[in-house]
Order: sequence, then C-alpha cells, then structure tokens
Amino acid sequence: MLQPLVVGLGRSGSGLHLRTLSRLAGRSRTPGDDALVALPAVGCDPRAGLLRLTAPADEVTVVTSLEQALDHVDPATTVTHVCTPPRQRYTLVEQLARHGLRRVILEKPLAGSREELDALVRLRDEADLHLVAVAHWTTSRLAHRLRRIVRDGRLGPLRRITVDQHKPRFLRSLTTDGHRSALDVEIPHSLALALDLAGPADLRAAHCWDLRCEDRELPGMGGARLELEHRSGVTTLLRSDLGAPVRQRSVVCEFDGGTATAHFPLSEDDDHAQMVVTPFDGDAPPPVGGDAHPPSGGDTHPPCGGDPRLPFGGGVPAPAGVPAAEDAYGPGRHVFRDDALTDFLAAAYRGFAAEEADTANFSLACATARLLCEARDHCATTAPACAGSR
Repeated sequence: MLQPLVVGLGRSGSGLHLRTLSRLAGRSRTPGDDALVALPAVGCDPRAGLLRLTAPADEVTVVTSLEQALDHVDPATTVTHVCTPPRQRYTLVEQLARHGLRRVILEKPLAGSREELDALVRLRDEADLHLVAVAHWTTSRLAHRLRRIVRDGRLGPLRRITVDQHKPRFLRSLTTDGHRSALDVEIPHSLALALDLAGPADLRAAHCWDLRCEDRELPGMGGARLELEHRSGVTTLLRSDLGAPVRQRSVVCEFDGGTATAHFPLSEDDDHAQMVVTPFDGDAPPPVGGDAHPPSGGDTHPPCGGDPRLPFGGGVPAPAGVPAAEDAYGPGRHVFRDDALTDFLAAAYRGFAAEEADTANFSLACATARLLCEARDHCATTAPACAGSR
C-alpha cells in the first residue's frame, strides 16, 4: 500500500483529496478490492493551525512543513498530492524530488507559465518523476461514453463542442488569493476534455471579466470564455461564469446526426452523471436510469478512433469497474453513478504501485497548460469582456 502526503490543505487538498482518499481507503477494506491507500495520510500546510479540516483525526496527521512531513513518510512508499496554487508548483516539486519523493499527483493547472511548464518537464525527465495531473473529467465514466459516441460514429462526425461550467464563487474568490484568473478555476477541466475528444487545437479567442460584488471588484476572476479550432475540424466554445446564480456543468457535443449532452455531477453532494442522446431522425421516449440499446442498422459514417489527430484519448480505457453494459448507449436520457475523482485516484495509485508512468495523462496536461498560458497572454492584451458574458 502507498501512503498519501497532501501538500496544501485548502479547498482542494482538504475538501477533495483527503475526503476522496478516505473513500478510496474504504473501498480497499471491501473484500475482493485491492488495498491501495494506507491511512493516516499526512497533511502539510503552514497554515494548518488556522484551518478547519474535514478529515477525521485518525485519518490524517497534520504538519506545518515538508521537513516535518518527512518524519512521517517513507519516500519509497509515498504518493504526494500537490494542492498548492499553480504559481508555487515548480519549486515545491523540485523540493520533493530532492527528498526522493518521485510519485506526484498535481492539481490543475499543471503550471502557471510557459517557463515553469518547460522547467517542470525537464525536472520530470532528469529526476525520473512519475507525475500525474488531476484530470478526473477525462477519465470519468461520462467522458468514456462521450468518447464512444465520437469514435463509433453513430451520430456522424463530431462538429462542435460547447462546455458550460458556471457556479457562484464569491466567498472563495474574495477570501483567498490562490488563483489570479478565472482561467485557472474551472476551464482546465473542460479544456482537457475538449482536447481529449477532438484532438489538438489552436486558440481563436480568449476573454476574462471581473468579479463584482457590492463595493469589491476582483480583476479577471468573474469568468472566462475560450474559443478553439481543432486540427480535426471541430470547433469548441468553453464558458465559465464564476458569478452565476446557479451551478451548471454540461458538455454539448454536436454531430451531423444528432447531439449528446453530458451533465457532470455538480458537487461532492452527489455522484451521479447524466447523458442525453438525441438523434436528429427522432427516437423513442427517453429511458431514465438505465442504458438503452444502440440503434439498429449499420453505421453511415466511419469511426474516427484511428485518426492520428486525436492522440490524447484514443487509448483511454473504460474506468475500472465499469460494467460491459455501459459501453452500450442509445437515444434518450441515461442516469448513472460516476464518482470520477475516486476512480481517478484509484487508477493513479494502481499505476504508481505498478511503476507505470501515465504518459498520456502528462501529454494531455502539458497541452492543456500550454493553451492556458496562451489564453492568459491573450487576455492580458485585450479589453475585459462584459460580466457574465456567454
């Protein structure tokens, strides 16, 4: 078993990673499941004495420095979760490498600048690090179904992707300074998914706007909008409004022969996803809660799984534990459990235990980070968009 070291105990480290590691350890106690995680985890944050952690005391040992953390872990059996702001990533990973901590899970985005990303890639190679970027959207069961629809060609060629990630984020934005732009909050998830589904892309437009609340104004933190043109011919629109009155996490894939609308779980309060498949030639009344059979008849368009312009997701297998029946899909609405972050961490820990570097994950994370850097540069030289611009 591998012991987690979580560096950074803010919302991501404490509210997501530690909580998910607890669920993963619970899975390991189920007969027939592999034992992956050894608790207690070690949580490291210089502000630890001021933070209110959600993890039970017997599941986490809290320290305030990396030096203290090393007294509680063995580098040979440790997985470090880096949950610090992106502009602090490289220095921390360099410190971890010096202490022999080679297995690292990095929160998004991978780096805050092109220079930092290049340095991180060099460090990975020189220190033989196993770096995995958090990308649970792309490894989710919902994304697996989207990939099947894209590659099977049952709805024809993919033409356009539209992603909406909206949520009210006033309190966190006003009380923390971990992110300097809305581009770093939700966009990395949707950008990675778009690249995974449609292949490499060029940035066509990028806009950010300010977050306004009473007499406060935070530049660039109100939301973001990106437009991409993929080399496969697909176009993508990514929208994220961090001042929205309601939550939304949806992906609409438009094909020649219909649409597939994917709804990701909105928070840790629920772990069910939904997919609505709508062919343009009509369909039966939508089923709820189960999988319909694929439409009968032969495909009218060839699959695109062998397209060399789609390098990121072509080899991504179904998440572990997904029944074979989930590969079937049909017209209508489908509701299914999708605990994506737990599945993602389980797969990462299995890879670490087997000493298998996830090169596809790292390649996708680098491509995502480079486009984000380009978007930041573009936003720095253009006028802010209107608040809530969609």
